[in-house]
Amino acid sequence: MSENIDRAQVIVPPPLVFLGYLVGALIINWAVPFPTPWTLNLRIIGGLAIAIGIFLVGSAFSQRRNAHTTPDLSQPTTMLVTTGPYSFTRNPIYLGFFLIYLGFTLLAATLWGLLLSPFLLLTITHAIIHFEEEYLKKKFTDEYTSYSSRVRRWI
Repeated sequence: MSENIDRAQVIVPPPLVFLGYLVGALIINWAVPFPTPWTLNLRIIGGLAIAIGIFLVGSAFSQRRNAHTTPDLSQPTTMLVTTGPYSFTRNPIYLGFFLIYLGFTLLAATLWGLLLSPFLLLTITHAIIHFEEEYLKKKFTDEYTSYSSRVRRWI
């Protein structure tokens, strides 16, 4: 008997993936230090990345709230949001989380976070975004197809 579940079939909450990679990078750096050169400059950039990431996530949450839909993957999406940060990236929350992740690794002055970042992006894309996109294509069909043809997945 097949259930018709109205939500993306994502196994792990995305914030936990980002947090796991961040903690992993810090643990690896503790075990095998790989400090960054130009520490002050990179820490300033890290602080800016965190601020931009927080702004992007906040803006995306605000757009979803205004559209009366939720970013909670355990709940049904009731509307396809295409305004605000969603007009230039289909995943502003994940892009914001990624900037926050990069910012914290730069503040910690470790290159491990930068080295792990492509794997983080692959994990998010294949373990979360693909499932969300499948769900949105089924739920919003032509509207989502049109949206995804004009707005990039990341940036």
